[in-house]
Amino acid sequence: MSKSKLKQHKTPIWVSSLALCALVLTFVLVSAGHAQQVLDRIVAVVGDQIILESDLDTQLDLYVSQMRASVRSEKEREQLKKQLLEQMINDRLLLNAAKKDTLIKVTSKEVDDAVQKQMSSVKAEFTEEEFRAQLKAEGLTENELRKKYREQIQDQMMIDRLVASKLQKVSVSAKEVRDFYQEFQDSIPNQPEAVKLSHILLEIKTSPETLDSLKGQAERIRALAQQGQDFADLARRYSDDPSAERGGDLGFFGRGDMIPKFEETAFSLAPGQISDVIRTEFGYHIIKVEDKTDDRVHARHILILIRPSQQDSLRTEQLADSLYQLLQQGADFSELAKQFSDDQESKKMGGELGWYPVAQMTPEFRQGLENLQVGEVSRPLKSPSGIHIIKLLDKREERKLTLDEDWDAIKDMIRRKKTNELVQQWVQKLRQDIYVDIRI
Repeated sequence: MSKSKLKQHKTPIWVSSLALCALVLTFVLVSAGHAQQVLDRIVAVVGDQIILESDLDTQLDLYVSQMRASVRSEKEREQLKKQLLEQMINDRLLLNAAKKDTLIKVTSKEVDDAVQKQMSSVKAEFTEEEFRAQLKAEGLTENELRKKYREQIQDQMMIDRLVASKLQKVSVSAKEVRDFYQEFQDSIPNQPEAVKLSHILLEIKTSPETLDSLKGQAERIRALAQQGQDFADLARRYSDDPSAERGGDLGFFGRGDMIPKFEETAFSLAPGQISDVIRTEFGYHIIKVEDKTDDRVHARHILILIRPSQQDSLRTEQLADSLYQLLQQGADFSELAKQFSDDQESKKMGGELGWYPVAQMTPEFRQGLENLQVGEVSRPLKSPSGIHIIKLLDKREERKLTLDEDWDAIKDMIRRKKTNELVQQWVQKLRQDIYVDIRI
């Protein structure tokens, strides 16, 4: 994603949308002045929890961005805010009920796996430099971002499982499908223009040679520190972490605040000591402990990020070109995907991704599909995830839904409608037991 695109965003990097009943986690900016202006205004109280106007405005920005909604007047904006606030209140009511239900369980491993997947997804939208710059702009460390994601994801999982447990008996009869279609056929949204795709994804990976080079750089920096050069100055000159401008200063932190390898090393050092070069998922670290108590450490660090070199990128591009030439010569796309693709989910199915509405596709994919006929493959194209080769399996034009062709889709619409109605009834009952005060 380019920096010009980055500047268009308005919502903080860590925000998820429980109000939209889905985790929508994207990097976006919010002005500090706006946040401070509304920080102390409470717009609702739910039990012992509060909702701030800054939270509500963030949800509004996210909704407008994600749904491509148009807010034409201040009156429309205020009406939408009230609707979103109602949903935010409902989310907190559902979360409160989920926490009280002893049958609702979410394991740490499930949350950890989801957090890791989310971090990878978010990082794929940016270069490493843009990612670090965005963290810095929002005053976050990567560890703090992970903590925010963890809390949000765990809450959403709890809500999802609570709702699922209450709605297992929701059913839709054949008569309901026919009656629904008869009544609403003129207002049912059209089936959008869509394409069915397969792809081969080649991630641009850091080679062993590049890793050796980066580790060697870290070792040389450590040697300078051991020789007496000022650690803070070295951090400012060489560290890839946002803390570099503070001389690598991380302040005090306790157990459980950092990733295990980093934390273990920091707590093993005495004040004034400098660690060996250690590797974590982020890169190579050199740690210096400034002060220490029984349960807290004040440390500085220097981070050399693990990132592919130009040679690594070129090697991946050459592989993509070779695979494209094999496909042009008649090689089986499915077999090449199973052998070479780095998309671990789709490769099991020969690279198949399923159907995608054209309007929701990224610019890179849309450009890659331009002028492709069914059965043809695209030239290699780059995205934040790596290099793709796309095969167009099928396509369908926008059209009206019919009972004969879209029975299952219409049935699913009715199921969602009935589900929403039941959830609303349930939430109204919850409101009778929990204090709710709306202040706008």
